[in-house]
Amino acid sequence: MQLLATPASIRPYSPLGLRLYDPLIVETLAPRVWRCSPGRIVDFYDRHVTANHADLGVATGYFLDRCNFRSPHPRLALIDLQPHCLRYAAQRLVRYRPETYLRDALTPMVGIPGERFASIAIGGVLHCLQGDLRRKARVFDAIAPLATAGTKIFGYTLLREGVDTRMARVARALLNRAGVVDNLNDTAGDLRAALEARFADVSIELSGCMALFSGVFFKQREVCDES
Repeated sequence: MQLLATPASIRPYSPLGLRLYDPLIVETLAPRVWRCSPGRIVDFYDRHVTANHADLGVATGYFLDRCNFRSPHPRLALIDLQPHCLRYAAQRLVRYRPETYLRDALTPMVGIPGERFASIAIGGVLHCLQGDLRRKARVFDAIAPLATAGTKIFGYTLLREGVDTRMARVARALLNRAGVVDNLNDTAGDLRAALEARFADVSIELSGCMALFSGVFFKQREVCDES
């Protein structure tokens, strides 16, 4: 497989960074600064995840470890550009015997064997990609080879809006300056437009700075790699 470049947004996910990620980001920064509790995202997963699921941008596997697949033996595919994340999450979720795939989120997800998935999550990916949401929305096209009519798509992303406290402004500025996040132009309106251009039954729930979004593939779609 061709080696993939490592963007600044995934460099913090080192072995040490992954050990610190849950207590510092998921359990502290998210609820206290971004005003979205981890329990809210777990509940969101519970409402949309299926027993035939692909997860893009797995980080530590925190939410997959806690959500209800409604099956003791789900088919679970972990997809990420950071090998450390894939190893960490796969070990955490070893009870499910997950498949792991090293992929760029903006490149069509071809070469993944087996039937198409009933649900696909895009967790924390959009706010890490560079550019506006029109460019970032290529992710929704890239996952099309994994989906069929009726496949659920859901995920979460940080917007520039929602919380305007000093702490939120400082965190946003620091993360954007470091290249870890690029969300200064991301709005709920642009996210909705990108989703409604591709999916049916689109929903966006705002929890502080976090947008929890979902939709349904209404037809089988194929895309070509335009890179």
